[in-house]
Amino acid sequence: MINKIQSWFIFLFGVILLCSLSCRKQAAVEYPEFNPAPVINAFIAADSLIRVHVSVAAKPDTNELKGNDNARVVLYINGTAADTLLPSGGGLYISSVKAEISKTYECRVSLPYFDEARSITTVPAAPVVYGITHIPAAGKDEEGLTYPAVKFTFSNHPDIKMYFEVRIHVLDYGTDRVAEPFNLTDPVLLNEGLPLNLFSNETITDTCYTMVVNHRSGGSNNVYPYVLELRAVSYDYYRFVKQKYLYDAGRFPEFGLGSTQAFSLYSNVVNGYGIFAAFSTVISDTIYPSN
Repeated sequence: MINKIQSWFIFLFGVILLCSLSCRKQAAVEYPEFNPAPVINAFIAADSLIRVHVSVAAKPDTNELKGNDNARVVLYINGTAADTLLPSGGGLYISSVKAEISKTYECRVSLPYFDEARSITTVPAAPVVYGITHIPAAGKDEEGLTYPAVKFTFSNHPDIKMYFEVRIHVLDYGTDRVAEPFNLTDPVLLNEGLPLNLFSNETITDTCYTMVVNHRSGGSNNVYPYVLELRAVSYDYYRFVKQKYLYDAGRFPEFGLGSTQAFSLYSNVVNGYGIFAAFSTVISDTIYPSN
């Protein structure tokens, strides 16, 4: 069941990132001159087939990115052309190649009337995770209700800049939802300055680190079973997720609290827009909290 959950999540993650741009109404804004350009979006997961979404950005306030099925999408592995991706509809192109750890992938997209768009990423190695402990009552919220936490240890290479993301998948009556990070207290997470379970090893000096992640499970007495996922992510993945949080906060601030400061979305695509990033993952067995 965990493999199915992972596969669906990998595929849906990129689609959600695209669709989230069209979920809310945007106020009218005057933009400077904008040149249309190809858009490449892909999150490459180790041991999974590579999928790339191609569209064209016609103007900066476009509410929906319509997929383009007329592109030529070529995949390079470690600098050598390896596969031409096949269109499957809606701008989605699928490779016959499964991503492998430590390999570098480059995507080149050719569309009529545009310069070739391209982007490159390397799949990082997955960390080792052990010593997972469930904490049923890590603290209390403003209403006096307890919230849980998960404590775990993972491997680290202090001499190499590394980036990670923690996801706690709550298994609620057959559905899989990611628990919301809440009242973060771990110093490594706090060092990032944003309420996200996304971090680098910048302040980790040892070959392993024990992290505590507070979260809201949404379950009665915090007893829903869950799965811990730790991702090793590429630098571009890390930059994009952080920037997207700021981008959404600037566009849709909480009433009376948010800032109206505008932030752009991070892109690593040459001659275009979008994100081409990679990750590998380790997933725990299902954890069954007790009352």
